[in-house]
Amino acid sequence: MIVVDDCSTDNAVELVRDYQKEHASLTLFCQLQNHRQGAARNIGEEKASGDFIVFVDSDDEVDSGLIQAVNLATSKDLDMVAIRVSRVSGDGIVESEMSLPYQMDKVFAGIELQTEHPYWGTAPWAYIYRRSFLKETNYRFAEDVLFEDSDFVNVHLYSAKRMAYSDVCGYRAHFNVNSTTHTMSYKHLADYALLGSRMLAFYESLPNKTTKYAEGILEGGSYNVMMAFRKIWRLHSVIEIRDFYDRLETRCDLKSMLVYRKPSYCWTKWTRICLKYHRLVTLVVGLAIPVLKIKTKTKTRNCYICQQR
Repeated sequence: MIVVDDCSTDNAVELVRDYQKEHASLTLFCQLQNHRQGAARNIGEEKASGDFIVFVDSDDEVDSGLIQAVNLATSKDLDMVAIRVSRVSGDGIVESEMSLPYQMDKVFAGIELQTEHPYWGTAPWAYIYRRSFLKETNYRFAEDVLFEDSDFVNVHLYSAKRMAYSDVCGYRAHFNVNSTTHTMSYKHLADYALLGSRMLAFYESLPNKTTKYAEGILEGGSYNVMMAFRKIWRLHSVIEIRDFYDRLETRCDLKSMLVYRKPSYCWTKWTRICLKYHRLVTLVVGLAIPVLKIKTKTKTRNCYICQQR
């Protein structure tokens, strides 16, 4: 096991060092600067020496089904294995399970999985990976951003020629409503749009853009960008909106994103306006935010008065 500490502020490092006294196979790496989860995963992948890699979030658990998944990958010479995942609530109750309608003896390509089940498993912990396959594909996690993983999974599913599904729970994913992915700020919105831009760049690299798979990648990337711009009304000030665009412009070319598609469900006229006239949009939305807040407060107060009556 490899633990990468990304400048944590609690006693995580001390806990890991205590475990190291009893487990010689536990390795700890401490980053000097915080570069978020993508960088931590990249370091773990670089330092790994085993045949297979599993990415585990700090608040999740692995289950015994991983052993079966590794045995399956070894016996069938697989690039990746999709594993059954339990979704666990904050109080430890299993709410649901992510599973696929595949027999364990079925070997398929990753592109088949994405085409037939496009909404399954966009998180890296839903799979185990052959380390040599990751090295051959050579696609790293995005660093210094909040949403670093969906494009990583999509690229590797596209590259995987041999996959299978292990129908025994191998991972327990804990979902917390107060996690970073559920918080609203300009960084969250910008990084969600940046995830979309990476998906769109991947779409551009595909040799055949007319397949159902390619259209799914285009729609997914467009959806990320569109949703980010739809929510800028929920930012708190002109400064936050300006910071939102600054964060985008330092990491991607906004003009290059304008080429994507006529208005549709995942690429509205509002998205194009926000990209093309972002300075004007910043001003208009910034002026509208105080008015919207006043109206919201008035409605809330009226509702409270009604309840009191």
